[in-house]
Amino acid sequence: MSKEVGENELIETCGRARKASRSRDMLSSLKNRVVNLEESVGDMKETLKEVLTRMEELMECSKEFVLDTLRSTSNKLTVRDESLEALVTVMKEKIVELKGELIIYKVALGSRILASRSKYTDKKCGRTPIRTWEKFQRELKKQFYQQHAEKEAPASLRRLT
Repeated sequence: MSKEVGENELIETCGRARKASRSRDMLSSLKNRVVNLEESVGDMKETLKEVLTRMEELMECSKEFVLDTLRSTSNKLTVRDESLEALVTVMKEKIVELKGELIIYKVALGSRILASRSKYTDKKCGRTPIRTWEKFQRELKKQFYQQHAEKEAPASLRRLT
C-alpha cells in the first residue's frame, strides 16, 4: 500500500503496514498466550479438584483410624480398669482376712502370756494349761459369761414386761 505522491508518504505507509503487522503479530501472540494461560488455569483447576478430593479421602481415612485407635485404647483401659477393680476387691478381702488373723494372733499371744503367768498358779491349783483354741475359747467364755446367764436372761425379760 504505497502512494505515488512522494517518497516520504511511501515510507510512512510502509511503516504503518509494518506497525500494523507487528501489532497483529503481538495480538496473535497475546491471544496464544491467553489460550495457553486458560488451558493452564483449567489444568490447575482439575489438579486442585483432584487434590481436594484426595485430601477429603485422607481426612476420612485418618478420621476412621483415629476413631478405631480411640475405641481400641478405650477397650484396653476398660479391661485394665475392671482387672484393677477386681484386684482391689480381692486385696480388701485379704485385708479383712488378715485383720481377723491378727486379732486371733493377738488373742493367742495374750493367752500365752496369761498362760505363762498362770502356769505357776495352774500348777499350784492343779489346773491343766490351755493348749488348744477350743479350750481357750471355753475358758474365755467362762471368765466373761455368768454361769446361769442363759436361764436368767429370759427370767429377767419376763420381769420387765
